[in-house]
Formats: sequence, C-alpha cells, structure tokens
Amino acid sequence: MATRNDVGRRLAGRPGLRVGSLAGSRSSLRPRSDWAALIGEPHEMPAPATEAQALALPPFGRGVALLANAVAGTGWSAVRWDPALGVDVRLVDQPSVLVDPDPMTTPWNYRWAATEDGILYGNHVALFGDLDFRTGRPGWVIPLPADQVWIMTDPEDGRYWFAIGGELFGPESLLHVAFGNRSGEVLGRGVLYQYASSLGGFVAAEDHAAAYFNGGALPPAVLSSPTVVQQSQADDLKTKWREMTSTREPVILPSGYVLTPIVSNAEQAQLTESRTWNASLVAMLLGIPPWKLGLEGPSMTYQNVETADIDFVRDSVTRYADPLAAAYTKWMMPRGTQVKFDWLGRMRADQSTVASLLTGYTAAKILSTDEARAVLGRPPMDTVALENTTPAGVPELTPSEAI
Repeated sequence: MATRNDVGRRLAGRPGLRVGSLAGSRSSLRPRSDWAALIGEPHEMPAPATEAQALALPPFGRGVALLANAVAGTGWSAVRWDPALGVDVRLVDQPSVLVDPDPMTTPWNYRWAATEDGILYGNHVALFGDLDFRTGRPGWVIPLPADQVWIMTDPEDGRYWFAIGGELFGPESLLHVAFGNRSGEVLGRGVLYQYASSLGGFVAAEDHAAAYFNGGALPPAVLSSPTVVQQSQADDLKTKWREMTSTREPVILPSGYVLTPIVSNAEQAQLTESRTWNASLVAMLLGIPPWKLGLEGPSMTYQNVETADIDFVRDSVTRYADPLAAAYTKWMMPRGTQVKFDWLGRMRADQSTVASLLTGYTAAKILSTDEARAVLGRPPMDTVALENTTPAGVPELTPSEAI
C-alpha cells in the first residue's frame, strides 16, 4: 500500500484534481479520516475520539458489536418478482457475490466488516472482482479499509475519483455504499464524525474517572509541617513519604508533623451519574435500546422482550443492512433481481404466538398447511407422509420375499 507521499507524487501530474467534497475548497491531499475536509465546509473539528478510543469504551464497542453481529448473522439472498404467484421468489441459483462476496474470508465476516465501516465511517468501499458469467456483474469484491480511501473531484467537470494506494478509480470501478448522505454529497457520515464532540467528551470523562480511581485526581493525603520548609525540603519529604508508603508498613512521623488523609466520594463527585449518562448517550447515538447495553430499562416481560427485539431489528439494524442490500441490488445484480435480508427468523414472535397465528391463517385458507410448515422450516406434509414407504411404480414385497 502506497503512502500519502506516494499518492501525492503520482497525482502531481494530474493538474486540476483536488481533494474534498463537491462543495469543498481545500486542495491539499488529506485522508478520509479528516472528515472536515471531505464532508462539509472547512471548519474546525471538535475534539474527536479516534476509532481505537471509541471502541475501547465498553458501551460503544458493545453497541457496535450488537449491530454488526445482527447484520452478519442474518442471511441474504437474491429474489425476483413472480407475477404469477404475486410474491418475491428466491432464486435457486444464487449469485456468487452473495454466496461468497470476499474469497479471502467468510460471508459472515464480510457483512460484519461492511456494517462496521458504515457505523464508524459512514462508507463501505470495495473493488470489483471478476465477472460472474451468469449475472454479467462482478462475482466477488475486494473490501478496502474505510479510512485509507481518498476522494478527489475535478473542478472542470465535477467528476469525482477514488484514490487508493496511489491509483485513481472512477465510481464505476468499485462498489461504494454510503450509509446516508445529503443531496449533492458523495460520502456518508459515520458516528466518529457526526458525534465527534460527544465521543471525545466521553473519552475525556473516562480518562478523568480512571485518574480519579487511581488517585491521580486528588492527592492521597496532606502532610503538614510545624515549621516553614523550602521547596527542596518539601520535595525530599514527599519522596521519602512515597518510599515509606510503598512498603505498606506502619509510618512514624517526626514530632509536630500532621498527616491528614483525603477521603473523596465518587458518587458526590458525580462520576457515577456522569458515566451512566455517557453510556446512555452512546445507546442514543447508536440507536440501541439502553437495556441491551446493561443500562436500566423498563420492566421487561417475555412478551415485550420479543417485541423489543423486533423493534431493535426494524429501527436500528436495518439502518445499516438496508443500504448494503440496496447497493448490491443496484450495482451487483441484473435488472429485476433484488437482494433482501431474511429477517423472518429474527423478527418472529414466541412459538405460542406463531403457532396461533399460523393456525388461524390455515383455518381461514390464507395459507396452506405446507406453507405454514415452511414458515417453521419444515418440509411439506406429503414428503413426511411418504417417508419409509415404497415409491410409486415399485411393487410391494410380500412377507416371504422381504425375508
């Protein structure tokens, strides 16, 4: 992978190209992590949290994992509308780009990484692989680190390019999934940019709390002298005090010296409330119910836990799954074919509710028995009934012949 200097040297021979959004005005080459230059008008960035700092925050890291796992663990498939049946029908021969999108890893890992790209940086980028002769579209992709891709625009015609490792690629040469962006903007916004100030404040609060509990926020004690001491004497006295206390043995003070321990209360210092609020803030910015991050929530019964999980998929997870499916539908599938995630298993209610619902549908002739069994992942009833029986056209054996 080329360095930023390599990129600059290779692009030096291309006059007119500049880095930034379509409305930006900066001309120097900047990484995509510098969101102020790429997404909006140039402005001062708030004190941000880096990716490592943000993911090190337990509520944030856990929240990202919940969202990424929900998308990664849900299968997707190509479907086509059947006018005779009036429903979308899953293709028997699935495109290879869905079965194995990245040959270097598993489909689960690919969907996890693409979702994490969308959460953190608001964009997922991948180079196209070889064509799939069945679809006429790419049969696999090469995912790229979201923070190592640059975008450049030509002020003459407004065309934009992606700079990757010192090479320029047009939009038609790669898959770019923007997880939400304004009209006229190319790049989406991730939480690291959109909530930079809040995440930076959370990191600062956690650093302060760590220093507080480690004794760094306040001195452990005050040692008073009966006489006036010089700074050098005070430094020497503190050094000897640390040496004595490091052994955790009883300390004998000279006559006249007074030791006053400083006792503080984390609750009175509002650290508890502050950390709880920050965790709730992370749940809010990720769109995750607070109780999924171990925070206090409403009283949950089995029934409303099921409903809450359905709401979590509908309101939070699809925020990152839908852009990925839409991009694959538009750029990776032939016309008339759609990519859909199979949310049925994750959004299904409890078994008793499903059984009652299917019984009512079959009684009302809305579903056949076999269609209801298919919802439960079971084969048609005829298949079960014919198991261990003689196939049609084969004569039955008599008891003597069977022996």
